[in-house]
Amino acid sequence: MLRSIRKGLIFPGGPLGSKGGGAMQVDFKRIMRWIHVIEDIGRITSVILMTGLVALQVIFRIFFEWSSPAWEEAARFIMIWSIFIGAIVTTRENGHIKMGGVFNTGAGKKWFDVLEKCVCIGFMIIFVVWSWEFAAYSIDKSMQSIVLRLPLIVVHICFLVCSLFIVFHFIVHLGKHVQDLIAFYRRDRA
Repeated sequence: MLRSIRKGLIFPGGPLGSKGGGAMQVDFKRIMRWIHVIEDIGRITSVILMTGLVALQVIFRIFFEWSSPAWEEAARFIMIWSIFIGAIVTTRENGHIKMGGVFNTGAGKKWFDVLEKCVCIGFMIIFVVWSWEFAAYSIDKSMQSIVLRLPLIVVHICFLVCSLFIVFHFIVHLGKHVQDLIAFYRRDRA
């Protein structure tokens, strides 16, 4: 298993700037690029839609003394998606939890990074299981929104989809941290 990781078969390409991985590295980079594009399109689209709906609500309230409860509900649903897509991007960019304390240098930092990602993956797996059960409950009870009468699975599925993306990014970061840890000990022995 460790040999596969070191050779880049599980996490192709190894640490930034390393060579190896071949065709698998190219495929992995292409897949990651498409995932990033999808996440960025979702992030931009959700923020624009939410902001547009809220802006229209404000304009119509001020100038026409009219508001639409349906637009408010739609903006709320889009906001939930926007928040979770933002969490995906934050995880992707490794901009979430930054800790270290006494583990700021050397092997301690490398081990802490690996431990941190393992703990985050564990918590997110619990959230994935809860999201799955909640989505199933939402479908089973045929839950609908009050105003738009949309099936609430449209909103509830965002918990599952987004948490799966977050787990994926944590696993990618974990692979990079494991590779860094292995490289650190190789340099230490050399």
